[in-house]
Amino acid sequence: MKLPSWRPGARGTCLIIGMFGWLPQHAFAESVGVTSAVYVRSDTDETVVVSPRAHANVHLGEPTQVDVTYAADIWTSASIDIRASASRPVTEQRNELVGALSHDFGDLTLGASYRYSVENDYTSHGAAALSTLELAEKSSTLGLNLFGFWDDVGRSGDDSFSRPLTTLGARASFTQLIDPRMFAQLTYEIGHLQGYQASPYRWVGIGPTATGYGCVGAQDCFRENVPETRLRHALAALVRRALSNTVSIGAEYRFYFDDWEQSSHTVAAQLGWLVDTHALLTLRYRFYTQGAVWFYSKIYTGPVDLNTYITRDREQSPMQNHRVSLDFEERFDLRGKGGASLVVNVQAAGAFFAYNDFVGLEQVSALEVTLGVALEN
Repeated sequence: MKLPSWRPGARGTCLIIGMFGWLPQHAFAESVGVTSAVYVRSDTDETVVVSPRAHANVHLGEPTQVDVTYAADIWTSASIDIRASASRPVTEQRNELVGALSHDFGDLTLGASYRYSVENDYTSHGAAALSTLELAEKSSTLGLNLFGFWDDVGRSGDDSFSRPLTTLGARASFTQLIDPRMFAQLTYEIGHLQGYQASPYRWVGIGPTATGYGCVGAQDCFRENVPETRLRHALAALVRRALSNTVSIGAEYRFYFDDWEQSSHTVAAQLGWLVDTHALLTLRYRFYTQGAVWFYSKIYTGPVDLNTYITRDREQSPMQNHRVSLDFEERFDLRGKGGASLVVNVQAAGAFFAYNDFVGLEQVSALEVTLGVALEN
C-alpha cells in the first residue's frame, strides 16, 4: 500500500543537520561519517508512523563523495481511508535504499543517484542526475536535477494485479549571494506522470445517500478512477538573512499547479538563534492551502460508468495545513579543535489539517518528533 503523502515534496518534516539558515548551501561542505535519525508521527486520524534513517558518507579523495542512505517507514493505521474500504487496521513497512556519487571539478559538480523502495504491494526504482555550477567567484550558483521513477503498483491478496507508473521530471535553481549575510534562491520544477495513479483499495459510492465511507448507503459503487497522465509545475522563491552574528530569518513561497486543475500555495518562515558557538535553536512555521482536482466531488450523484473519473482521495480535495516546529541542535567536540564532532538534533512539531469539502473527516491534528545523531569528521 502506498504511503499517505504527508511528507514530501510536500507535507511533512525532515531532519536538517548542521544548518544555520542564512548561509548558502555550499558553505556546509563538511565530511559527515555517519548520521542516524528517527521520526515519529501520531495523528487524530488513527495513524502512527515511525521512520528510522541511517546515512553514511565517504570521501574517495578530496573531490569525490559517496553517500549511502537507508530509510524505513513503519506505519499502523485505521484512518478514514482504511475504514472506508471496510478493512481492519493495517501495519505496513516500506524500506528504501539510496546510493549517490558526486565529483567536484572546481566550479562544476556532477553527481548521480539511484533509489530502490519496496513494500508489500509497491515497488519503486528511481534515478537522478544532478549538476551545480558556481559563477562570479562563487556568489552565484546554477543547479539542474533530472530525475525519473519507475513504479509497480500492486494490490495485497491479488497477485495478478500489477500497474506501472512512470514519473519523469527536472528541477532548475538559481542561488544568488546578495551580500555576506543574505542570499536568495529561485526554483522551477516540472514533473510528468504516466500510468496508474489511483488507489487499488479505494471505492467510491455513487448516489445522493452515499455516506462517503466506501459503498455504505450508495446506490452504486465503483473503484476509484483517475486520469493516467498528469503534468505538474512548481515555482518557489526563498530568501535568508542574518540580522546579527547570532540571529537569522528566512521566508519561502511556493506555487504549484497541474493539468488536473489543482493548485496550491505554500508560505513558510523561520527564525534561527545561535545560542552559543555549538548550539542552534530554530523556530519554523508553514502554511499550505490547495484546491481540488477538476473531477473531485464531495458526493457523486451520477450518472457514472467505468470511464468516469471519480476519487475519494482527500489529498485531491480542498484542504489547508498549518505546521509549527521547534528544532534544537548542539555540537560536541570529541577530540578537541579540528577533531570529530557529535551533533545531536531534536525537533518537535505540531500540525493541523483542515479538509473543507471531504465527507467523514473535517480535521486532523498531528504530533511529530524527530531525534537525530551525526558523527562528523
